[in-house]
Amino acid sequence: MHKFLFVIDNSQIMILNVKFDVNIAFQAILRDQLERTGLNFRIGNLGEVEIFSDDTEKIAEARLMLKKFGISLVDCPKEQLVQKIKNVISGMIEMDQMPLSKISFYIGEQLGMNYSYLSTFFSEQTHTSIENYIILQKVEKAKQLLIQDFSLTDISYTLNYSSVAHLSGQFKKMTGLTPTAFKRIIAMKRESASATFVLG
Repeated sequence: MHKFLFVIDNSQIMILNVKFDVNIAFQAILRDQLERTGLNFRIGNLGEVEIFSDDTEKIAEARLMLKKFGISLVDCPKEQLVQKIKNVISGMIEMDQMPLSKISFYIGEQLGMNYSYLSTFFSEQTHTSIENYIILQKVEKAKQLLIQDFSLTDISYTLNYSSVAHLSGQFKKMTGLTPTAFKRIIAMKRESASATFVLG
């Protein structure tokens, strides 16, 4: 992971890349904001929140507070199931290494439901397939890891690609860039930022 030391008006400023776990960050924000409302709640698995109150004003307040962080409280059953599927996929991709079992088996097992049903339901509700959604999320994770200077071999292993070529092919299909070209652009932006901030 690269770090840069900038000097501005004789003061040193260090800029570091940030590594974070999406699930831990999400749960921390969710817990903090809900505690501020004074609601009694429990955070369950797969992004579920049980709120032990019918205080509509406090729940509305919680919705507004969470919205600032891009978090929505979903109470429509169909939307809830779509979000559960997305949460399982996000959690799977954030693992140190994705499950080696078939993804369809993993998702069905996590939700305790038939994968064929989940796949059809997801496509009907989102107009994209679970498979395509997984590819999009894997590519986004690959971008994060490239920014953190992981090698393509390590990324390929972490995201359970069959080869670096497979990773590169999906990455280019989704972004229009090869992973190498993406890394080059990030490096150029870092160098540009370094040149801009080192003012003497």
